[in-house]
Amino acid sequence: MNLFVLIEIPLVHDKEASSSDSLLNSTSGNSLSASRSNRVGAVKSKQASFTIPDEHSFVIGDIRNQSLAVLCEDKSGLNEDADICSGRLSIEGRVVKRADCRPPQTADYMRMKIKQIEKSSQPKRHVKQMEKAEVKFKPIAVHAEMLAREKQKKEGAKTVRADKDVVRQAIFHAFEKHQYYRLIDLQKLTSQPPGFVKEILTEIAVYNTMPPHKSMWELKPEYRSYRKDKKETE
Repeated sequence: MNLFVLIEIPLVHDKEASSSDSLLNSTSGNSLSASRSNRVGAVKSKQASFTIPDEHSFVIGDIRNQSLAVLCEDKSGLNEDADICSGRLSIEGRVVKRADCRPPQTADYMRMKIKQIEKSSQPKRHVKQMEKAEVKFKPIAVHAEMLAREKQKKEGAKTVRADKDVVRQAIFHAFEKHQYYRLIDLQKLTSQPPGFVKEILTEIAVYNTMPPHKSMWELKPEYRSYRKDKKETE
């Protein structure tokens, strides 16, 4: 089987089309006249301010100093893995003719190609000089975290230490509801300074340093009356 190879040749500088290889010879021995060209339609579209030509010409000639063949790969058994190379190749035919697709040699086409070359040669990134630096993140004098910290300090300074027995009793009531507490939670419940609450906790509670209740306080065994109450209720 003898096949043709199709090559598109854009005309930019050379306006003279060579027709020395425009001979068509078939494998059956029939020969046609030289410099035969066929007119074909092309897709109509616009690029830049010029229109692509509607018609191109085919100049068919012999392939010299080259041996080209068309190979076919059998992927019938691959199914979903069709992208993998199977390695089962077979020769479908030999390329004996070359068809050059050439656009018309008009001034509009030349201007269109020049515009395409100028556009492709332009850099994708441009350097722009800025008169004033753009500040995306404006500086803030006081952040929200700093405001919250200052508020906590002011609230802690305003709080007055209550009677130690009263605070201790409030902590006991809190431990009746939950077994483990953090220092900051007990400080909010009692509305007392953190240092004063920690002083009382060191007397009646134990600080856990191991998971799963790490950094939390728990009553000492002698104050865990809720466990005894649970056994009595059972």
